[in-house]
Amino acid sequence: MPEKSKIVVVFPVHNGAKTLERSLQSIADQSLSDFRALILENGSTDDTLEIARAFCARDPRFSVIQNANFLSALEQFAKAFRIGACEGEYFCLRACDDTSTPDFLQELVASLDADPSKMLAVGNVERVDGTKVKHAKPNQDIFRFKERYVRGRAPRNLMYPSEWIYGVFRSAAADEIVLKRWHEGAVWALSSYVVTEFVVRDLVAYTDGPVYEFTEGSGSDKKYMVTSITAKIRARWQYTIGCYKLKDKLPPASLYSRLMLFRMCWNDARRKTRYRIFGL
Repeated sequence: MPEKSKIVVVFPVHNGAKTLERSLQSIADQSLSDFRALILENGSTDDTLEIARAFCARDPRFSVIQNANFLSALEQFAKAFRIGACEGEYFCLRACDDTSTPDFLQELVASLDADPSKMLAVGNVERVDGTKVKHAKPNQDIFRFKERYVRGRAPRNLMYPSEWIYGVFRSAAADEIVLKRWHEGAVWALSSYVVTEFVVRDLVAYTDGPVYEFTEGSGSDKKYMVTSITAKIRARWQYTIGCYKLKDKLPPASLYSRLMLFRMCWNDARRKTRYRIFGL
């Protein structure tokens, strides 16, 4: 069996011709040059495939995988997770309109190398909307979560960027956590739903330095957010219960601690889904 690459970057892309080359170049320019990048092309009808092939011809670290049939966004990302975990010791996904600072791969790979107990390495996030940039950092009360939980001190909300889904994962995380939660969650706020398990189980290695530059304006809110009260209640309840059940993977705790965890999950469901019900 061929030896796995140290780090594999997977680009799940459909009709990304306008931004793909810039995103690919962001990875090509990383200070960590020993990587493989796989462009998972999903039946694009624009010039995505031609741009991808031309880039691969210039840089042998990049290659194209074409889907035989068009996949939904959920299926496409699940396939990207599986491929990354299969091909790399570590892996990450990269949206075709996003970039990162040149130290992104090097710093996050070093974080996982330094602490074998961690499964996901992340940095900070900048959300870019035209000329506007919003900086997103985690609250410190999300760290050492298990200790806080046992003491009945779970935070009111888990304040971390949902874009941590684009951090660097240890390959074992795909089957153990990512794909299980990916297939059980709702379409909307699924990234946060997945990352929450890494946070509450203290599996995140956070480095305050490298930045993931997330481009807003994809229109996913219009495509996936529900509008009816019934659907909003169902989605928030599903998110809440899906996160609360993680108590079974945490140390034994008092009834009060479990109630504080449930409060956190309910509050977090509201914040992450952005579904307000009767103003709440």
